[in-house]
Amino acid sequence: MKAPVDLLTPRYLKIANWVVLGLLVIAGYLWGGREFALGVLVGGLVVVVNFHLLHRFLKGTLEKAQIDPESKGKAQAFFAAKQMLRFFGLLVIIYLLVGRGWVDVIGLVVGLSTVVLTLTLLAINEIIKIKHKEANPSHGTSNSLS
Repeated sequence: MKAPVDLLTPRYLKIANWVVLGLLVIAGYLWGGREFALGVLVGGLVVVVNFHLLHRFLKGTLEKAQIDPESKGKAQAFFAAKQMLRFFGLLVIIYLLVGRGWVDVIGLVVGLSTVVLTLTLLAINEIIKIKHKEANPSHGTSNSLS
């Protein structure tokens, strides 16, 4: 029997983000037209790239702290500084996009929710898997739930 796919791995989360973004852009185009879909696309690109950077920075920080535990404090401070820069960069990008009227604001907000929607869908999927295991007595523990 094939082992189940772990949907919560960083690689799968990244792929799922791109799939959800693609679906949101298509739905946005069908629902609100080209400008709305462009807003969704731009917002989604901003947040998905931001999510990738967060993963990369966090992974690098944890690897540095593991290699040299004495520099853990420096690694944490550097990580915090990078996160502040990333956050302010995100604010500037959103300010320019909205302030210059380059994208549909509602579409941008929908696009910015891509990662949250992906995480929510994956969490619902995990809950369903857990409930299915509990309902099927042949899975999990030998104890009866009744």
